[in-house]
Amino acid sequence: MTAPEDEYPGILRLLWETATGRRSAELSGPLLRAFINLPAPLRGVVRWVLRPKRRFLLGRLRAQSHDRVMSGPFAGMQLAGFPAAPELLGCYEYELAEAVHELAQRPSRTIVNVGARFGYYTIGFARLMPRLHVRAFEGDAGARRLLSMAIVANDVADRVQVGGFCDTPELTEALGSGEGVLVVCDIEGGEVILLDPVKVPALSHATILVECHGLAASPTEPVIAMRFLTTHSVQRIASEERVPAHVPPGVGEPWRSRMPRTFHALMQEHRGHRQSWLVLTPRS
Repeated sequence: MTAPEDEYPGILRLLWETATGRRSAELSGPLLRAFINLPAPLRGVVRWVLRPKRRFLLGRLRAQSHDRVMSGPFAGMQLAGFPAAPELLGCYEYELAEAVHELAQRPSRTIVNVGARFGYYTIGFARLMPRLHVRAFEGDAGARRLLSMAIVANDVADRVQVGGFCDTPELTEALGSGEGVLVVCDIEGGEVILLDPVKVPALSHATILVECHGLAASPTEPVIAMRFLTTHSVQRIASEERVPAHVPPGVGEPWRSRMPRTFHALMQEHRGHRQSWLVLTPRS
């Protein structure tokens, strides 16, 4: 039986919805796969054709900020490559802002960031906690290149070590005893396999921030919560719809006032499904 999200309208209606903005070219099943396979310059052209106002506004924001995060806990962080609007504005994963501030106040000595991508949390925490050592793992070679560029641009290269794919032995080595370690993990469902305190006992002593995915094929939240229920206190953070109030007044002006609907559209992360995060704090 075909799931509702896999059902598509007729081709004419599909093209019309894509052209008018009612359907995102990057979140439309077959269109998504075709879009991803395009060369990066061509993807940029497609975005300009389908979303000229958004691309114009993103360009203005990039020029205004010089590709630095404009608000939030990681304000001032230099972004590499072609940063997405939510990261640039500082509202990316806005739900975690309070948790990030709280975690930064804890006496951690090491952060292990699994699924570091372009370094938003790797570099963000390194800048917030100047004495911190960071182990960043990212399996995608292209993302690692941008991550390395961003590490140098933010002058934290002496405290950040970058590795590739993180498996159980890699995680065990990176954690040590687990005490004083913060694990930040986002690997699209792979958390269920990796974050297992039976295979990696040091996880029982580490603080963990893990992104959970709500898809039926990847039930991260209930599995992880049950695994750590006896050793950790569990805090759940739910995803929210982005609203202009998630970006402080004045950020992005004058374009924010001139193009309010486009600005609001740029804030959205377009994940396509509901998700949550768990903050796991060792009871000891």
